[in-house]
Amino acid sequence: MPLFQVSCASLLLLMSGALISSCATVRPTPSTPNHQPSYSSISETPIVPAQAQRHQANLLPVVDFKINGRMGVQSQGYGVSGNIHWIHTKENDVIDLYSPLGSKMAAIVKNTNGAILTSSDGKTIRAEDAETLTALTLGWRLPLSKLSDWIVGRPAQGAVSGVAWDEKGQVSRFNQDGWEISYLQYQSEIQPALPSKINLRNPKMNVRILIESWDITPQTLSTPDNNSAQTH
Repeated sequence: MPLFQVSCASLLLLMSGALISSCATVRPTPSTPNHQPSYSSISETPIVPAQAQRHQANLLPVVDFKINGRMGVQSQGYGVSGNIHWIHTKENDVIDLYSPLGSKMAAIVKNTNGAILTSSDGKTIRAEDAETLTALTLGWRLPLSKLSDWIVGRPAQGAVSGVAWDEKGQVSRFNQDGWEISYLQYQSEIQPALPSKINLRNPKMNVRILIESWDITPQTLSTPDNNSAQTH
């Protein structure tokens, strides 16, 4: 059984990104790294267009990033929205989560020592990795280790299906690990173009992400050292 329930003070950890819901923000809603992923199971486009290959190659150097944005989650008849500040490097992730009004709800740190979530009241949950952390809080595992690739606009390492590209060679949709990832908009003023509106869906959850700003300049990024998430 998960440590927290979605109905109140639950933790909806997202996309190496994450979400937190609370009594104040939950509202019932109607039910309704440098690698090439394996395209062996692509069903719609068996040959990757040359323009798409170029765009994916341009994304390969994008390993470290910082984003600011908003997100919303619908799950089990409830909805939650909030703001996210995420710094990702090859070794570490630091994710700060805020309510729609700007109050900090939680901080998540993930590194080689494990993952730890600290809520606004100082309570902590520790786990060996981010997927285990979501299993403890949600009752099922979210593929957070893949989200750092998905949010950049590329499949993570492994089998992919249903890949589609837009006229600029940017990925518009694919399926991976039981999730359908759709890219509704890209920020073309930065190069390579990076997503600004993303939708992730599986049978249990629907996650919408609006990215308001990107920073992919490594020297501007910093995260806590690896000791800060030790799972004692």
